[in-house]
Parts: sequence; structure tokens; C-alpha cells
Amino acid sequence: MAGYYVPSIKGGGPIQSIKNLVDSLSDKIDFYIVAADRDLGDSEPFSDIKIDEWVEFGKAKVFYTNPSELTWQKTSKIIKNVDCDAIYLNSFFSFKYSIVPMLLKKAKIIPRIPVVIAPRGEFSPGALELKSKKKTLYLSIAKALRIYNDVVWHGTAEIERTHIKQAFSNAPKIIVANNLTPDYSMLNYEKKVEKKTGELEIIFVSRIHPKKNLIKAIELLKKTDGKIKFNIYGPIEDKAYWEKCEKAVVELPPNIKVLYKGILGRDQIRNAFMGNHIFLFPTLGENFGHVISEALIGGCPVIISDQTPWTNLEKKSIGWDIPLKNDDKFIEALNYCVGLDQDEYETLAKRAFTYGKEGSENLNDKKDTMKLFNIKF
Repeated sequence: MAGYYVPSIKGGGPIQSIKNLVDSLSDKIDFYIVAADRDLGDSEPFSDIKIDEWVEFGKAKVFYTNPSELTWQKTSKIIKNVDCDAIYLNSFFSFKYSIVPMLLKKAKIIPRIPVVIAPRGEFSPGALELKSKKKTLYLSIAKALRIYNDVVWHGTAEIERTHIKQAFSNAPKIIVANNLTPDYSMLNYEKKVEKKTGELEIIFVSRIHPKKNLIKAIELLKKTDGKIKFNIYGPIEDKAYWEKCEKAVVELPPNIKVLYKGILGRDQIRNAFMGNHIFLFPTLGENFGHVISEALIGGCPVIISDQTPWTNLEKKSIGWDIPLKNDDKFIEALNYCVGLDQDEYETLAKRAFTYGKEGSENLNDKKDTMKLFNIKF
């Protein structure tokens, strides 16, 4: 139950997580994916995809349907007709794609087959603070009704195991398996931007949503020296939040130029990173952060928050992971990058690329992922 799947773009990292899962393990697992027939926030369905029937898409079969028509009865029928061996839920708080299937199982309306849940960072402190009353209420109800007592939890990093335990202290089975990445083994280092001392091109790629913390990125630039160009890419998921970001942009000094450049297609992301110097991403929480991996592969060192599994980046000389409250450290890192010349920057960028490339297609990650479904690799 994916919620959104390719060709969707606006749904962010969870789409890529499922696509990588399919691409990497389709020789071991037959994937049947239930997904919206339109992109996140769109009123119209995809124009070239058959709706309400199983269609071949890449290495999976996908059932695209109108989310507004995905009733309890329809969800039950879809699951029963597949006769699957396990259900993988790509969210915890998604009502139609996660909560409803769990309630159907609890009520014994669908077969009591194994359920694997990937919270996708939804239990991180930053994520739980957003709409906290609703989330706290549902967590209380779920625990009282013991809805999740026999599920397998997919944590994509040790920090997510901790967050799952904090949400469900009696969680019987948590398996940590890193998110799978595409095979980057054939890629070579490339950059499409020159680095001049005193100048810096910064990129932000993500959904425009409070969790991604774009407004903090904008505010950090106020105290950054040099000539700065800040390029923002991503779907505007929260319009009210975007309006706040626009107001913050107006208050920036004249040495900072900010451009919103719309939504990137999947095949455009690496090129965007290759055309910028630094990826600035003070996110409130990521269970993995595919976009961080993509930045590194684009030879783009990262300045991110410490709320992701990507840690000790400064020691590895590929970027910085900084506590959200430590503005001085963020500004110090940004100003350091402003001061780099071409040779110094190339050294940093090449290290970032090499690290990203070496971390892709890890056989142990595949083995760990197969454990979620009790299958030997």
C-alpha cells in the first residue's frame, strides 16, 4: 500500500524507497502496489495510465485508483484478490493506505497475513510535532486496541528503531534495513558549475512543507557572506507555509538571490545537483533521505540537520550534519563553503561523490530487507 508511486513525483522519498525495493528485489518477490491515480495535490489523474485494474509498470504490477474512491470495501477486495503473502505499508499515519488496512485486519475482514510497516520517519520528534494532537490521539487508540501488536516494523536506521520503540515500547519485532539505492556503480564524477571564491550556488530539493524546514534555510542565509544564489526545487505542498517562506525571502539582504524553479523530474535531479555547489537541507527529520544520497552522487556536499541517519559528515569531509538549534554552526559551514576556491571545492565535491557511489547497491542492505518478509537472500 504505497500511497503514491511512479510516475508520481510530488510524493517525495517514499516513492523512491518503493521503486528501489522493486528494482532490487523483483527477482525474489512479486510486487503488487496500490497507489493513487494522480500525483500528490493534483485534481486530475495521470493521462496515460489505466485505472482500477492491475497494470505492468516496470518490474511490478500496480493498481492505480482514485484516492477518494478507495473505500474500506474496495481496499478489502483488492487485498483479497491478490492473495498476497505479506502486506507492506509505506506509512503509519496514512488513513487510507495504512490505518484502514490495519483496521480491516484487526476486524478479520482480510486474511491475518504478516504486515510490515515502514513509518518513513513519521515517529521522529520533528515529525510528531506536526499535527501532534491528532497523532497522539491515534497512537493512544491504537495501543488501547492493540492493533499493532503483531506487526513487523521496518526501521531504516538505528535512530528510527529508537523512535519506533519510543512510540510503541512493546513493539515485538523491529528490523533495521537501510533503504535501498539505485546502482550508481557506472557513474563518473561530473560538475557543471565553476566555483569562485566569495560566491556560492546553493540548492534545496524537497517538498515545500514545514517538516522540510525551508524557512530555516532561508533565514540562515541572512548571515551568510558573499554572493549567494539559492535555487529551490520541489512541489508546493503547503501553500500557507510557502507564503511564509516568500515573506522571509523579501527580508534577505541584496547579496542573496533566491529562485523557485519548480518541480524536478526524476531524471533531472542529478543534473540539478551537478549544477550547484552545496545542498542545504535543515530538515526536521528523515528516516533515510534519498535526496541526500542523490546530492552526494551529484558531487554536491551537504549541509543538513542532525535529524537524519547521515552522520559524522564533517569527519568524512563530505559535508556537515548540524543540530537544528546551532545556527552559528550552520552559518560557519556556509561561510566556509563561500570561501572555497575551485581546487578546494573540487576536493570536497569529489569526496562527496565517491562516498555516495560506494554506499549504493549494498548487498547487506538487500539481505536485511529480505528479513522483513522472512525470506533468505
